[in-house]
Amino acid sequence: AQRAKPAKPAAFSLDEVLAIAKTVEKTSPAPAPVALIATKSGKTAPLPAHALQPAKPTTVRAASLADILGFNPKAKASHAANEEDAIPDKFKRYYKLLIELRNHVTGQVDQHSEETLKRSAKEDSGDLSSYGTDGGTDSFDRDFALSLVANEQEALAEIEAAIQRIKAGTYGVCEHTQQNINKERLIAVPFTRYTAAAMKEIEKTRYKVRGQTGILGEGEEGGPKVEDDSGE
Repeated sequence: AQRAKPAKPAAFSLDEVLAIAKTVEKTSPAPAPVALIATKSGKTAPLPAHALQPAKPTTVRAASLADILGFNPKAKASHAANEEDAIPDKFKRYYKLLIELRNHVTGQVDQHSEETLKRSAKEDSGDLSSYGTDGGTDSFDRDFALSLVANEQEALAEIEAAIQRIKAGTYGVCEHTQQNINKERLIAVPFTRYTAAAMKEIEKTRYKVRGQTGILGEGEEGGPKVEDDSGE
């Protein structure tokens, strides 16, 4: 048997090796750059992959009426029709007045708070195109709107408290004298807690306290009185 001739190793010249190397460089993908972060030891380490992802844009929504008040009066209004069936007949007239008043005040609060928030949002973004040259007037209008919202929030709280007194069966009883409040006053001010006479007495007491203590707890005539020891 004839022996097979050993295969000769392929031999490449220097020019052929350089040509092959250039071909490989063109077809091989370039490695992705690796971000490095310094560690406590002073060495560098690759930054975590999640840190390289672009941050998602965040949107801040305007505060709603429920956010401002801490409860949602609109949601309560939707249950008013069902709740009315459980209200005693003697209180239904006042209950309806309170619900109507609550809906009216809620609309006012919603309008004022929305206008105020729109103004504040424009200021925060630097958009002053809709403002006039008198910035002081704009600030005054905004502050005035905020004060109205605060007062209307107090009104809503009193209205809600009156509705709860109706449900508890204590509505129409003066909290100061324990006497019944007359119907005319309840119709005029359905969320009142006091009779007209008791309210006058409370206001008179408050006025006396203000006059005696003053703003800083001192006399009304301007500061504490100091007796003269000289005998004059």
